[in-house]
Amino acid sequence: MGIDIEVQETEAEIISNKYALLIGVQDFEDKKIPSLRGVIKDIEKFNQILSDPTFSKFKVNTLINPALVESRKAISEISLNANENDVVFFYYSGHGLLDNHRSLFLLYRDSESDFKDATCMESEYILSQFRKSKCKNFIIIIDACHSGAFFNNNRGLPNGLVALTACDESQTTYETLEGGIFSNILIKGLKSDYIDANRDGIITFSELFEYIIEQIKLNTTYSSTPKKWEWNVDKDIYLFSSPRPVFISYQRKQKELVKRISKTLQKEDISTFVDQEKIRIGDNWRELLEKSIKNSRVFLYVMDNDILFSDVANWELETAHNFNVPILPIMVEEIKVHAMFEKIYGHYNRLVFDNEDFDNSMQIIIDHIKSLRVKQKITNTEVPKISR
Repeated sequence: MGIDIEVQETEAEIISNKYALLIGVQDFEDKKIPSLRGVIKDIEKFNQILSDPTFSKFKVNTLINPALVESRKAISEISLNANENDVVFFYYSGHGLLDNHRSLFLLYRDSESDFKDATCMESEYILSQFRKSKCKNFIIIIDACHSGAFFNNNRGLPNGLVALTACDESQTTYETLEGGIFSNILIKGLKSDYIDANRDGIITFSELFEYIIEQIKLNTTYSSTPKKWEWNVDKDIYLFSSPRPVFISYQRKQKELVKRISKTLQKEDISTFVDQEKIRIGDNWRELLEKSIKNSRVFLYVMDNDILFSDVANWELETAHNFNVPILPIMVEEIKVHAMFEKIYGHYNRLVFDNEDFDNSMQIIIDHIKSLRVKQKITNTEVPKISR
């Protein structure tokens, strides 16, 4: 039986332009400079997530293994093009070096280790271009050794600037074949809805940094200390839309099945909200659930004989119905649906979920979820061996 899917539509706000410049330098002409392994992966992942119109809708320019002059031109161009209410996102992944005055230099394809001042880019150049720009909203992320020195010896800072660096100025940062450890933590968090602590559908700068610190503490292979920087910012900056999860409503006896369903969806890059995983001691569970349902991509209703008589599950279903969230009811056992339920929710076609043919049943669900086009409101471990 097919599933009747209702598409949620909300009026999109008119927003300013959002520009992203992603620079990754993995290979070097100077043989004294060691090649990196995961930089291109970093750029590919950030490009994918920043170009996603449901998430951030940036106009992305990517430079992989560029020369110094090419990079200088790209930084100058993005600074000139951005207007006051636009957003500029700058990301660099590669090697970072300090000079005798503790200034940070970023390396490019044609950089020479013996002529650092002439062939590498001092971070002050980037800040100088941003200072000249009309733009008042800058986001900087640097995944490189000594990146905490990015703001040393600067001649002034642009208004409205926030930044994340992978370490402080005295530390190195590390990578794997799948990219920089710091960048991977960022990407993993941005692709989940875990960062959005208050479930309001957006990810702020503070939420992102809190998540990074939490994850770094859990990562025994990463000993560096990420840093957060803010200048002339009068409120927490909204960075991205939080990925809308699939909210799964179920009863406890279906706990193991729901875990399996959730894990399968996550393998398809579909985030999920399962109450036992996301609700912590002390949380206002009713408020948290309401926000989570309202901001969810799909409401997956796992139907068995118990759930039809659950006050909480009935409230969850009613909330999804009232907020026009697409509802996907799946029957995981043979049930007798009472007349009142049919009267209110009978127009939602139900899928008979065959647990004996789990993969096929899940593929049907995945196909339906991916077919949804929700118009969202958009507003302003491998042990590392090579250091950056």
